[in-house]
Amino acid sequence: MSEKKRIIMERIVEIKDSNDDWNIKFWQKCGARSRFAAAWEMTVEFCKIRGKNGIKPRLQRDAEHIKRV
Repeated sequence: MSEKKRIIMERIVEIKDSNDDWNIKFWQKCGARSRFAAAWEMTVEFCKIRGKNGIKPRLQRDAEHIKRV
């Protein structure tokens, strides 16, 4: 089993000086797998908050057919 590389970043700023630059740099440094894992973890937590067990959450699947006339 491969060992996960742990990334720790922090900053302290006044709210008036806060912007999204730090968050963007953090998530870019984490990589796509970490971003997807974090998004999925939030999806499971959301399901649990809504009263579902969160064991097997599903993505919304909507389909439409658009015909050009």
